[in-house]
Amino acid sequence: MTAPTRTAPTRSGRWPPIIAGLQVAGFILVLSFLVHTFGVAPFAAAAQAINAGAIVIALLCGLTATWAQAERWRLICGGYRAMPTAAEALFQCYTASFLNSVLPGGVAGDAARAVRHKTSHRTSWTGSIGSVAGERLSGTVIVFFAAGLALSAVDRVPAAVAFALAAAAAAAAWPSLRKLSANDVAAVAALSWIQWAALAFMFWTAASLTSGELPLSHAGALAAICLASMFIPLGVGGWGPREAATAVAFVAFGYPAGAGISAATGYGLLALVSVLPGAVLLLASTPLVMQLRTRICRSLHGRKVLTGAGCGQL
Repeated sequence: MTAPTRTAPTRSGRWPPIIAGLQVAGFILVLSFLVHTFGVAPFAAAAQAINAGAIVIALLCGLTATWAQAERWRLICGGYRAMPTAAEALFQCYTASFLNSVLPGGVAGDAARAVRHKTSHRTSWTGSIGSVAGERLSGTVIVFFAAGLALSAVDRVPAAVAFALAAAAAAAAWPSLRKLSANDVAAVAALSWIQWAALAFMFWTAASLTSGELPLSHAGALAAICLASMFIPLGVGGWGPREAATAVAFVAFGYPAGAGISAATGYGLLALVSVLPGAVLLLASTPLVMQLRTRICRSLHGRKVLTGAGCGQL
């Protein structure tokens, strides 16, 4: 009897854990450098500044941003003729945002969203991955374009890099966007700006609490740089590069570097709060909770209601 053969992992299969490990290492190194240079005071100040009002604002901004993302995704899914319902899209985007925020790589949630979309709508991998990638890239265009506008007031070289990244993201998103009508493409752009504005307002809230009131023009520019810096693949959930880049941006605009670290840290905390509904939805969709929900439904309404709308809507 021959022993079962073991299939060696492919090279492509080795890369995800390696990349994740490098991002965790980058996260630790960057934060360690910042703590060594500036101490823990800027980070502690951000944590102490967060209050109940800021948490409410974060949840509202998170809802606005996630709704805009979900509607953007629905439009792009329509181009692949596999449009989810509004509730389904909101659920998928909330849970994906939470997973992206807490897992290395920043795309684990989107990968799960693509798999769920393919399964539930019986679409092809091209359609499921293309719709998710097109949706994310459409938002990325606005993030880098806004950063380019902000950096234009400071240094033309990084501004040109940001505009080039925006153009590259637009080119990468075009295979998905070209399936849409001109009106739908305009709607995708508008929704991307709404999402960006919600996140920028959340940054302004954090900066106001940690660094005092900022002029509106400076707040918008610093928010743009902060949001774009989260795409630097050297951290987890944006932590690390975001604080470093925002510190540099604050200095460029005439503010202390420590204030930039506090503002970015405060934003990071509020951003985590904003996606917590995704954690709740993810937990509620687990098999154990689903079974518990079914049992509660049976005890309250009886077994017959299982075939009707009452239990299904719980």
